[in-house]
Amino acid sequence: MKLNRSLFKYRSTAKSVALATVFFASTVTSLAVSNSVLAEAESLTLAERVKHLEQLNQTRNKVQADISFQLSEIQREVRQLTGQVEDNTFKLKQIQDRQRDLYRDIENRLSGLASKPAVTRQTTRPVTSSSNTSSNSNAVSSSTNRSGSKEFEAAFALVRNKNYSGAIAAFDSFLKQYPNGAYSDNARYWMGQVYLVQGQLEQAETQFSKLLVEFPQSSKLSAAQLKLGDIYLKQGNWEKAKTQYTTVANSSKGSSLQLARKGLDKIKQAGH
Repeated sequence: MKLNRSLFKYRSTAKSVALATVFFASTVTSLAVSNSVLAEAESLTLAERVKHLEQLNQTRNKVQADISFQLSEIQREVRQLTGQVEDNTFKLKQIQDRQRDLYRDIENRLSGLASKPAVTRQTTRPVTSSSNTSSNSNAVSSSTNRSGSKEFEAAFALVRNKNYSGAIAAFDSFLKQYPNGAYSDNARYWMGQVYLVQGQLEQAETQFSKLLVEFPQSSKLSAAQLKLGDIYLKQGNWEKAKTQYTTVANSSKGSSLQLARKGLDKIKQAGH
């Protein structure tokens, strides 16, 4: 998209310069011809003057035709480039939607595991299949890695493969390498999620609490607060749980608001 915009600006500027040059040249030519006609007016016959005027009119018509053609070309290129930009925008939105749906699906599955009364911790096992790693690498090969997207996707692939110990190590390494990257808040959040699934409430609490402090503008803020509320609810820390749920209820809407209200209802049902 950036390339298309740059190409658009470059071509538009070039055409504008060319157009201005043609217009300027035509103006100068017209003035020169006009001055020549005036200078020779006394020595020319009426027929010769008419002939000069006809030649001047033909020159002007030709210049106008050239300008009209160039304007049509510019408009055609603008339409073409606009279509390319719209197509790229649509494709990017599709990719973002698929990625968001994938994360949402994984999060829902992990949340379901974390809500079970008895949680069996996942033993570390190596990922022997290279197909998942290969497909994941292909999915992000076209994206820039300046923000750590490849490392984040590699760590997230371990979550999908239920290699929780490996995922925690990968997210921890990611956060050391990219403490303030575009995916750092997500890495902190998923690290807390993995701990929560394994029933390690204190470690999960630490990760979600760090997210609130390190990334106060994160899109994962409400989700982290809800997770903290769930953790405190399991620990019987009613006041802290109520604080987290109330904060989300007062600042969120949609599903986050509904989950916060459910948490507050559970506290009331427990007599607190």
